[in-house]
Amino acid sequence: MDDDEPYLSDLVGKQLLGATLSQAGPGGSPSRLVLHTEGQGPVSLQPHGATLSLTAAVLPVDGTPAAERRDNTMARFTGSPIRSIREIRHRRDGVDRVAGLTFHFPGGNVRVLALDGELVLARDQHLGAVEAHLHEDVTLARVIRTCLASPSQWDAWTTEGQYLYFRYRHGEGTVEQHPSADTDTWDGEESRLWTLWEDGTDDGEIALPDFLALAGLRLAPDAEVSVLSSWKGREVKVGWPTPDA
Repeated sequence: MDDDEPYLSDLVGKQLLGATLSQAGPGGSPSRLVLHTEGQGPVSLQPHGATLSLTAAVLPVDGTPAAERRDNTMARFTGSPIRSIREIRHRRDGVDRVAGLTFHFPGGNVRVLALDGELVLARDQHLGAVEAHLHEDVTLARVIRTCLASPSQWDAWTTEGQYLYFRYRHGEGTVEQHPSADTDTWDGEESRLWTLWEDGTDDGEIALPDFLALAGLRLAPDAEVSVLSSWKGREVKVGWPTPDA
C-alpha cells in the first residue's frame, strides 16, 4: 500500500463529518462511498473485483461528476465518532475474501459491502441468502484479565484465533489487534487499532460485560474467562458473569 493511502485504523475514533454516495448516473447503482472524517482527507470505498477497496478519494476532474446522494445510510451518522471498523469476510466453497466493512457508531452500525460487483450499504437489514456466507470475527473464546486495578486490561482471543488487547484508562477504551500476546510482535503490519471510544469520564476501571458491549464484542457460550494472579503469575478461572472479571 502506498504511504499516502489510508489505513482502517486512521479512521477509528474520528468524527464522521459527512458521507457522499456516488452513482454511475441517474438511477444507476452506487459506485463509491466517500467519507469525510475529522483530521483525515476524504477516503473512498468502492468495489474492486470481488473485494471492497479503501483508497484516498480523488474527485472527478473531467467535468462530468457522477450523480451524488448525501442522504444515504452512512450520512445519517454525521457528527458521530467512528467507534470501530471490522472486516466482513465472505466464505464459500473454500474461497475466503474480504467482502466489506462494518462501521460501528454509538447509535448503530452500517455495513459497506461489495457484492456481485456492486456497492451495498446496509443498516439493520438482512441481505438474504448471502448472509450465510458473511462472517465477522467478534466472538471471544478466551479472555484473561491481566490487571485488577487501573487501568482495566485483558488479553483475549477470538474463536478464530485472533489475539486482541483490551484496555480502559481515563475514560478511554481501546481494542487492538496483534499477532500474539508477545509485545515484541506488536510493531508489524498485522497490528492495528480495532476500537476506540471515550465516555467523558476519567475512570480507569470497567467491568468486562460493559467493555464488551461498548466494543461490539461477545463471549462464546463456552468461553473461558479468567484472572491472572499478578503475585504468582498464575491463571484463575472465574464464572461468568462476574463483577471482578
